[in-house]
Amino acid sequence: MITIVKNQMMIEQYQEVLRVTSDAITLRLKDRMLSIEGEDLKVSALTKDEILIEGQWKGLQFHEA
Repeated sequence: MITIVKNQMMIEQYQEVLRVTSDAITLRLKDRMLSIEGEDLKVSALTKDEILIEGQWKGLQFHEA
């Protein structure tokens, strides 16, 4: 599940963080990949199955894993 509030995005049940830069974050989910593109992106909190991302996103894209 993805929850968005202002400039924060909480993603639950991710599997792996594949890439983190200030303009792109890529995550492996259970059965697909999620790419987040934007500006000033950063991982603010990280647990075993939740990740909190802050910044200004311009787009989200799901792909086959």
